[in-house]
Amino acid sequence: MCPHCGLPFAGVGIDHLCDRCRRRPPRFDQARACALYDTGPETPSPLAAVVHQFKYNRDVTLAPLLADLLAARCPYGNHYDVLVPVPLHIERLRWRGFNQAVLLARRLARLWSVHLDPFLLTRIRPTPPQVGLDEGERRRNIVGAFAVRHVERIRRRRVLLVDDVYTTGATVNECARVLKRNGARRVDVLVLARVM
Repeated sequence: MCPHCGLPFAGVGIDHLCDRCRRRPPRFDQARACALYDTGPETPSPLAAVVHQFKYNRDVTLAPLLADLLAARCPYGNHYDVLVPVPLHIERLRWRGFNQAVLLARRLARLWSVHLDPFLLTRIRPTPPQVGLDEGERRRNIVGAFAVRHVERIRRRRVLLVDDVYTTGATVNECARVLKRNGARRVDVLVLARVM
């Protein structure tokens, strides 16, 4: 797999940078996903269906189960000083009623006894949904959308950025850029699912 973004490669071989990370190195240090899923037009995978139910049908009862799966498959929590969920803009938060990344990160913080700081990173600009945008459009859409509220709480800290889905990595990359610019020592990314 790619040591930066965690993209798995078919077949047997050694870890090496994927084309995307070679062309445009990510701002985060490492990203890992609990599972992979395909979002093709055919019948969605069970995980894709559950993530959709959680995120869009507002079934928050799935959050503990999904976080437990994430913790079991990716047990890296004790390597970090703080967990930071990817924030939603207030308009999207009002529409959805919850931030799925916060629900996942809250459970992980409890399981791993790691500090959770859901207000450290804020989304200062509303953006159109990333769904349906290509990679370049996603990057342009998200630039300048995030800010650190309390710089003193991020300096020299090892941060685990938590989100539900990694598609192109544009959102977590922009979050990592802002966190590192404000003094974070390391920013890794942990997501429930990676779109293939």
